[in-house]
Amino acid sequence: MSDEKMTCHQIDLTDAEHAVLDRVRRVQGLDSIADVVVWLAKVRLRKGVGNITGRRRGPRLATSGGKPQ
Repeated sequence: MSDEKMTCHQIDLTDAEHAVLDRVRRVQGLDSIADVVVWLAKVRLRKGVGNITGRRRGPRLATSGGKPQ
């Protein structure tokens, strides 16, 4: 995302949900609950992509460090 701003959304949380997110915030060393939500979304997207592709990271070009054949 170059100079685009992220869209802001209001999420209503129960006290229990807020407590869980605050615990994750402290464990991960994040600054805010909003940072936790973004972090969790990225983790879930990475896992989802890994499940689809069978790899943990995206494809790489053969010239960028792949094994010579």
